[in-house]
Amino acid sequence: MKRIMNFCTHSSDLERFESGKELRGYYRRFGLDGLELLEAGPDDQKLVAPEDVVGVHLKYFPSWYCFWSGDERTIAEEFGSREEAEQYFGGTGQEAVLEAFRKNLEFARRYHPEYVVFHVSDVLLSEAVPRKFRYSDEEIVDAAADLLNRLLPENEGFELLLENLWWPGLTMTRPEVTYRLLEKVRYPRKGIMLDTGHLLHTNTALRTEQEGAAYLREVMERYEDQSIIRGIHFHQTLSGAYVEEQKKHPPVMKGSYDEKNGALAWYVWQVDSHRPFLCREAWDVVEWLNPEYLVYELLTEDRAEHERFMEALCGTGNRSAACRRPLN
Repeated sequence: MKRIMNFCTHSSDLERFESGKELRGYYRRFGLDGLELLEAGPDDQKLVAPEDVVGVHLKYFPSWYCFWSGDERTIAEEFGSREEAEQYFGGTGQEAVLEAFRKNLEFARRYHPEYVVFHVSDVLLSEAVPRKFRYSDEEIVDAAADLLNRLLPENEGFELLLENLWWPGLTMTRPEVTYRLLEKVRYPRKGIMLDTGHLLHTNTALRTEQEGAAYLREVMERYEDQSIIRGIHFHQTLSGAYVEEQKKHPPVMKGSYDEKNGALAWYVWQVDSHRPFLCREAWDVVEWLNPEYLVYELLTEDRAEHERFMEALCGTGNRSAACRRPLN
């Protein structure tokens, strides 16, 4: 089991370290094998080297299905103008969507990753809070498979790991949808990157980490074969009460698409804040699933907060014996 931490090329992460050597020493201090890297700007100081990168997380565009399916009415409703819609992908057709991911894959290939992660989900701005969705899980996974089959027609050497969200597409709550996706994607080396926090968001009744861990196990026991779980994004946010309250009074978003998307980002942060998952029962689920890649996926304000979280996760603490790797 390789242990990894998430990292992105946004200045908020890059500015935490003065050199690649310092970054490398940081994650090795916690007994980690490297990084899962997300492109979020240029790494001008060349902080991250290929030797640091185990996996690459491809970019996520929340609203892409309307472009892929040619739903011009929804594109107009979502973006307000043709100009704003074209800025999102650089166009409004399938080729524009593919080109955006081709460019992101060029970034990924520079680091020779063992795996790449692709979110299989779609949500419109107006749907995210009330959770009343226009498209079905089946529509999204079928379109995602079509996109991936055109994006990756041949084996590139890395594993393709498909990640769940709590919006339409791959949620992991319906095994038949998960297996449908895996069957339709033709790329040979494929599996699931189970995001524990995202799965918890499909059940707004959860209030404690122990309840969350029990829910993870209950959902995964619906599957005949847990070996499809090749990786785990390990974190939690118990935001069910907040979600239910917000659904009663969803905000009215105004302005340009970027302005509305910015307003929604604060809500998503509250729902999915990526806190450490620390209870023993959660570690038992990790041990049971035994993924090849365990990613400590955290969102933090600064390096000091990240360090506190990592110390909590990487100390022996509540972890099962199979999941332990002491701090160096």
